[in-house]
Amino acid sequence: MWLAYLRTFIFYACFYGPFTIAWASFCGVFAFLLPYRLRYHFVIGTWAKVAVWGTRWILGIKYRVTGLEHLDGTAGVVVSNHQSAWETFFLQRLFRPQTQVVKKSLLRIPFFGWTFSLLRPIAIDRADRKASMTQIMEQGVPKLRDGVFVLIFPEGTRAKPHALLPFRRGGAVLAKAANAPIIPVTHNSGDFWLNKRFVKLPGTIDVIIHPPIQMDELRADEAMKAAERVIGEGLARIHGERAAVEPDRSAAAVG
Repeated sequence: MWLAYLRTFIFYACFYGPFTIAWASFCGVFAFLLPYRLRYHFVIGTWAKVAVWGTRWILGIKYRVTGLEHLDGTAGVVVSNHQSAWETFFLQRLFRPQTQVVKKSLLRIPFFGWTFSLLRPIAIDRADRKASMTQIMEQGVPKLRDGVFVLIFPEGTRAKPHALLPFRRGGAVLAKAANAPIIPVTHNSGDFWLNKRFVKLPGTIDVIIHPPIQMDELRADEAMKAAERVIGEGLARIHGERAAVEPDRSAAAVG
């Protein structure tokens, strides 16, 4: 376990410290001069690529993606379970260009938040649910119609690795309004990127991209229930397969 602590310290010292501050500062000065799509790939694309590289080669967290054949380039509402910070940057690598529905307070984080605001994320005040839904619709529909993916974590907060919290239907309402598909995604990042703990454990995160849910004949609540069901089934499958292969993962990770 001491090695996992050392790796985590090195990762935070190198990535969340000097690199994020330097990159955010540089982009904050120059990125606003770029058109939106190029700005996205330059600012977030580069940052996410370095983050994924760091988790792989410093923390020892690998990933395995299945279901890429379900992506045909059509922008949609990406609906994912939420377990850690890992998926917030990893999913940026799968769905590009992308905007996220985020807490407004995130944009006030020094350096990172200031630069992230250049990507025009859909920043909401979760305390005011009615106003939040209005913002999601007003900003999300034009983005989807312009070919930009919208990432939403419908649980609203991070859940435990083996569980799902109830899904809110906002993402499905947005998809219905824009006549865009819902793209459900399941992962088990919380098994290794431990929530509310400093240490991160080495291992392989499974990411499943499920077939898109078309909104033509579904109500918003029906579509979100369908997404919740397939994401939950994916989570059960991941942990079932992992239990069969690695019955004592926690012990194996200690070495």
